[in-house]
Amino acid sequence: MTGHPSTVLPTVLGLCLAAVPAYAGRDTAPAASVAADAGASQVTTWRQPRPVIRPGDTAAPLPDPTLTHITVNHDPEGDMPRNVVYTPDGSEIAIVHRDTDTVTFFDTDTLAPTHTVTVGDFPVDVAVSPDGNWAVVPNVLDNTVSIIDVSTHTLAATVPVTGEQPYRVAVSPDSAFALVGVINDATNSAFSVIDLALQEEIRSIPTTGQGVIGWFATTEGGIWGNILSQFALSADGATIVLPDRANDRVMLYDMATGGLLAELPTVEGPTAVDISADGTTAVVSHEGGIPTITEIDLPAQKISGQFSLPDSLTAQVIRITPDKAFAMAAISNNMIFVDLESGATTATVSTGSVGDIEISYDGVYAFVSNYNARVIKIASQSLVDTIPFAACVDAAASPTELRAVALNNRFRENVHFYNINGSAGYLEGYAGSGAPPEGDAPLAIDVSADGTLAVVANVLSENVSILDLTTDTVRSYVDVGDRPKDVRITPDGAYAVVCAMDANAAVIIDLATDTVVKSLTINDRPGRVRISPDSQYAYVLNVAGTDRISFILLDGADSKILAQESAGQTGVAYGYYQGETSGIELSDDGATLAVCDSFNDFLRIFDTASHKLVGQVAVGDFPIRAGFAPDGNRIYVTNAFGDSVSVVENLSGSWKNVGTVYGIDMPLTVDVDAAAEYVYVGNAQSTTGIRVIDAEGLNIVKTIPFADGYPRDSHYAPAESRLYTVSYTGQVVIIDAAGPASVIADTIPMTGATPDMAYSQAAKTLLAALVVEDGADIVRMGKLGDITGDGVVDVLDLLELLAQWGPCPPPPDDCPADLNGDGIVDVLDLLILLANWG
Repeated sequence: MTGHPSTVLPTVLGLCLAAVPAYAGRDTAPAASVAADAGASQVTTWRQPRPVIRPGDTAAPLPDPTLTHITVNHDPEGDMPRNVVYTPDGSEIAIVHRDTDTVTFFDTDTLAPTHTVTVGDFPVDVAVSPDGNWAVVPNVLDNTVSIIDVSTHTLAATVPVTGEQPYRVAVSPDSAFALVGVINDATNSAFSVIDLALQEEIRSIPTTGQGVIGWFATTEGGIWGNILSQFALSADGATIVLPDRANDRVMLYDMATGGLLAELPTVEGPTAVDISADGTTAVVSHEGGIPTITEIDLPAQKISGQFSLPDSLTAQVIRITPDKAFAMAAISNNMIFVDLESGATTATVSTGSVGDIEISYDGVYAFVSNYNARVIKIASQSLVDTIPFAACVDAAASPTELRAVALNNRFRENVHFYNINGSAGYLEGYAGSGAPPEGDAPLAIDVSADGTLAVVANVLSENVSILDLTTDTVRSYVDVGDRPKDVRITPDGAYAVVCAMDANAAVIIDLATDTVVKSLTINDRPGRVRISPDSQYAYVLNVAGTDRISFILLDGADSKILAQESAGQTGVAYGYYQGETSGIELSDDGATLAVCDSFNDFLRIFDTASHKLVGQVAVGDFPIRAGFAPDGNRIYVTNAFGDSVSVVENLSGSWKNVGTVYGIDMPLTVDVDAAAEYVYVGNAQSTTGIRVIDAEGLNIVKTIPFADGYPRDSHYAPAESRLYTVSYTGQVVIIDAAGPASVIADTIPMTGATPDMAYSQAAKTLLAALVVEDGADIVRMGKLGDITGDGVVDVLDLLELLAQWGPCPPPPDDCPADLNGDGIVDVLDLLILLANWG
């Protein structure tokens, strides 16, 4: 039950944000592999190049109810780093960011960003001229090339190219020209030659197909990217080497004239290319067919060797050693040395999945990026250092020192800095790839009871964004540690509790000061949190190592863990958008905590006062979420892989499984109405939508199909008798919850897809976290303070508030004047009403 099985995704770029096929995995610590992390990166490749496609925009939201989108980011931004390069003096690196159309410069001494330059649309590559004057960036989707003045860190020119989709760039050794690959229709492609002094295109060279040959995606952070074909420019700037993957050949072009110099037939799948420093020898790897390395004599314009290998080549990377005697290439979990005379594999070095291979400036070492980055001595073909930190792929070696950088752009948006001085190498540090603060990939969200603030957990930028909902702005960013996965605000609005999974911490934020007042160590990977109704306690589930429930006393800086009890075997199911962690849930009175022991197919039930296990009930296959009836004596459990709902009831102090409702394909959301008469269950497969279950007969009495997507999260509002749901495709679906008479009352398109939502009854406001868009959607069903629901806050609402002055009746009775949700109608509610007058 460890790890995450590899799953091949559909080979359609437009579907890269869709749900992956169902599977489950224990959320264990990553092994020595780029792909060994929760929601592991999925990779698909193919032979025929294709144009670049990215997910389209959703429809504009409906005007009523009102929808407001808040970005949780902060300019200048740096999202989806796609390549990194050193300046020739080694003092800076430049990182190109695809999704924010920027290039960020870092000082390599301070390891801090210094400048951000805006370029064109969808940049995916960057090169710096050898004289250090220019950084050149092709912009795929606006058909231009940006030229940055490195000395001033300003945009010097934007150069249109002939054709469409410029995607890769090299600069000639004399710094006079930039060579840019142009995809066009991926069959009739081209090279654009740009004069860097004139800052204009001077030549377009027709070529065979270039473009996208695959893609990767990591579901949790909404990360995806194209894998693009390669070319290389010889050291004298004369010859372009272009592997033609679709037609099993390597093409040689004359840079100066644009003429075809040679067409060299090869074995199947020529993919990656490297050229020796003296410009005389090229090596090409072949992937997806017969494992082969081809050697090309560039002056003679002919193949000088083709070497078959016993193992398939991977990672689209190959390097030639400085003495031209060997090629270095990637196979599964290893880097190999291949003798370019005999074709023999002379060394196999264990590296884990290879991200990139870069050679140190003095030619002594090869740096292999990975979760455990490796330093390999080229002369002895031996491993001399392992530097563990985090998964990284695209890399660059310093031109002046034994240093390297690498991008973690499959699981985070970080840049790592390494010393690669042989066995003395070490990690120098790391940073977000853009200038801080950033709010990247909101994965979880919660809203205060009064609807005035929200906290958004940003999984990639390792922080939370705190939103002021009276002004719809980000009021602060708070660093919480790696991989924040869940967040809850205490009912009294005093604290937020954040699960930072890979920091192994439950982080407590004081919302009066927006500062971390306590970080409690919880091993390993805390992923779920719930808060008691009296705001005094938090309950946190960790889903790796020894899975436990931690019972936490919330007392600001004096917060502490009171007890920890076994939670069985919990983990993550990936059949849902962004994956779903084993669930926990509290009864309305806070007396009982239910834990989905997913891998053992049990529901564990704890008494929150004694911290003791009071029930362990067998349910269906892979229980994923639980929902309590209002009196706390019955629990409905959705079984992800059992296609069922189990009903667990407290009978005379003993918890028993009293029934099962079948026929709900991969259920997830579960909500019980205020009268405990009906249960509303959302499912993720087959005919998606909401199933209404009669709580007495335990049978399905209504199916409410969704036109688009499936219910990803939900909230039942008892005061309104409404079920608010969000679909994974980005729809708010509002259901009038009336048992068999339930109907969809409204459907509201959101800005993007969401894995998590929250609802404030007091403010009649729904919030959703948008992973890809780095933002939150706010859907307001009515104006805060509009107690009478007539669209304005006026004297009628004031009179209604005064009429309800005092303690509220217990749920499910309606108390609409309790605007801040603290259980009493008082001066605080009056102040909220007056602040929203009109």
